[in-house]
Parts: sequence; C-alpha cells; structure tokens
Amino acid sequence: MALALLAAALTLVLRPATVEAVSPWGSPGYGDPPGWCTNHSDMWTATVVSNDPGVATNPERDTFYGFHANPGYDEWYGYFYGDFRGRPGDASGWVHLLHEDYPRRYHWNFSDSGWAVHGHVKQYIAYYNWTFGGECGLGAYGSWSAPPFMADQYGYPVVDIYVDSRPPFTPQPRVSEVDPSSISFTWDPVADQGDGEGKDFFAAGLDHYWSWLTIGASQVQLQPASTTLPRVLRQTGMAGRDAVCVHVVAVDRVHNASPVATQCARPLATPTMPRWSPGQVSIHGNPSVHGLAGFESWFWLDPAPVTLSVVESDLAVTYVVSAVPISVDWTFGDGAAETLRDRAAFGLPYPRPSTVAHVYEAQRRVGYHVEASVRYEVTWQAIVSGHAFGPYPLGDIRFEAAPLSYPVEQAQPELLAT
Repeated sequence: MALALLAAALTLVLRPATVEAVSPWGSPGYGDPPGWCTNHSDMWTATVVSNDPGVATNPERDTFYGFHANPGYDEWYGYFYGDFRGRPGDASGWVHLLHEDYPRRYHWNFSDSGWAVHGHVKQYIAYYNWTFGGECGLGAYGSWSAPPFMADQYGYPVVDIYVDSRPPFTPQPRVSEVDPSSISFTWDPVADQGDGEGKDFFAAGLDHYWSWLTIGASQVQLQPASTTLPRVLRQTGMAGRDAVCVHVVAVDRVHNASPVATQCARPLATPTMPRWSPGQVSIHGNPSVHGLAGFESWFWLDPAPVTLSVVESDLAVTYVVSAVPISVDWTFGDGAAETLRDRAAFGLPYPRPSTVAHVYEAQRRVGYHVEASVRYEVTWQAIVSGHAFGPYPLGDIRFEAAPLSYPVEQAQPELLAT
C-alpha cells in the first residue's frame, strides 16, 4: 500500500502541470510562458516561411533525441500558440508529443499530429527524463520540483513559424490599347494578402505574375512569361473577329497562387449603322397661319433635332455610335431652296426672329409645299477601360421633317376716307 502511494506521488510530481495560455496569439501580452527557463539552451530562434506545415523546412523535423539509458525514456511536450485547424486565437497549452524509449530515435512535425497551421505559430519544446531531470525546474539529478518550461538541449528551443496560406489578391487585367488590327492588355500591381492578424500579421510577399494570351477557342498559351511586375501583352495582325484573352495569375513567395484572372476583347471593328428613330419633327411657320406675299415668312423645326446615340458592348469594348444633326436642306415650294448649317438650320420659334426666312412674291391660297431634310453626320467611338478611341466616321443619314402647306395671300392696299 505504501509503495503504491509512493508510486502515485512520483507520477504526479513528474507529470507536466497544465498551464493556461499566457495570452491569445497576436495580443499585446503575447510572450513566453511563465517560468520559461533557458538552461542548456542557446535560445536559437528560427523563422520559417511555409504554406504547408509538413514541408521539409519545418525546424522541428528530426530534432528529438533520447540521451540517457537510465531510466531509458524521454517525454516530449510542446507549448503552442496559434491557429490550428482554422481556429484563430487558439492557444493549445502543453501538448504531449511523444514517449521516446532509449536508444530509439524519433522525429516530430506539425503534420505528425494532424495539425493544419495557419498564420503565426510560436512553439516551445520541453522534455523530461528521470535521470537528466531537465536541469531547469526539476533542477539537478534527484530533485523534485515543478516541471520545467525548457527546450531540448540539442534541438531548437524557440520556433516562430509564419505560415502564409492565402494567395495574393486577384489581378484585374484590362485592355490598354486597341485598334482594328491589334490589341494590348495590362494590369495593375496587387499585394499579397498574407495570413495571421494583430502584430504578428505576416505576408510572404508577392513573388511574380504568370501571364499569357489565348486567341479564340484555342487554349494554346501565347507569349507566356513570368514577371515580377505587370507587363503589356500585345497581339498584332488581327484580321478576323476572334476574341483575344489575357490570363494573369499572381503568386507569392510560398507559391500561393491567385485564381486565374481573365479579360477578353476583340480588336476594333466598324459597327453597323443602327436603326435610328429620331421621332417626328414638324415644320412650323409664321406670321399667322397665312403668309403675306412680299413680306418675310419665318420657319422652324419643332422639336429641334438633337444628337442621337446608340450604345453597344462587345466583350471589353463599348461602342458608342452618334448621329449629330449638322445641316438642313430647305425647299419653300416656289422653286427656292437653301441649305443651312448647325443650329441656325433649325430656325427659331415665334416670336423670336427665325434664322430660316423666305419672301414669297405671289399669292397661293392652296399653300406652298415647304419641306426640310435634316442631314446627320454619324461617327463611332470605342471605349475601353475608361479610355475613348475615335471618333471614326460611319457615314451620313437623312430624315425628312413633316412638310408644311403654307398658304400665302396678297395684301391689298385700301384708301379710307376720313
């Protein structure tokens, strides 16, 4: 019975105490656990950049050794801060890693315990041996004191592992230049998103971009290249209507890659003439509903013609086709005709003196047939990534105003006796 109680007491003495996390990862108080001892430790610190906790650069791989034949084993414990399996802020406390029987040798790694590490991880390693006693906390051989916070003598006592598991931001490629036979693409620089939070935020940093072109349905990579900065990819000699696409991937220094960003466009092509609908324009005249022979008559268009526009999109190119009224051909029904340009060609409504005026010499009670033909000049522009190319001519169109039958009477002088 006494022997059993003594064995139980020894077991309790040698078992590592449960230690609460000092402070959450990334908090201002983040630091070493209380009682941390550096005896037999060179305080070597490693910084490892990795996006995989199982990579060979993990400094804890193959660093554990058993030293003493008596009692023939070492117990290894780890104290961890960090984000394990996607739980930000988790501080795992002391974790038993393995029991090592002399003279066998073991290795340990994050992935051995099935942990997926994200962000910043701070790791301490401690081991316990009946013979060696840790020489810190337990002290020298045969002492019975609190379990130590201590690194293994020949291993790496303190390890800061920064794991950037997020790719850079996705680039946004755009068309930079375009004409009827060629097209160029580029993109703006992007940053690495990094992983972690707080003062321990870490980003591996952008390493390079991988970019290429494709044409039409072909998946053949044209002009592929890795560059540290955005570049211009230009495809020339385009004669058809095949779309050209740029593809860009941003890669950080631990090979996290953004999704492939794609932008497609076609070289400029002259759009077809739209089906215009200018609305009904009518001719109005004055003075009164009848004109007077020998006196000036005023004419105008109501409503006055305005610029017409049609907007169409083709992949990354926006086409704006505009029809601008530039002149009016007036015929007044008595053989006279006149072409006026710009806004003066539309006339001005009564009572303002109109810019379109005509004097009839003879009476015609059935009315003179007044006509107006409005000429529009049509151009097109291409807008790509906020930049306008053009305008380019597309031709002319005409629309006829609703004609006016304009009666003209002869004024007769009369002598009145007073």
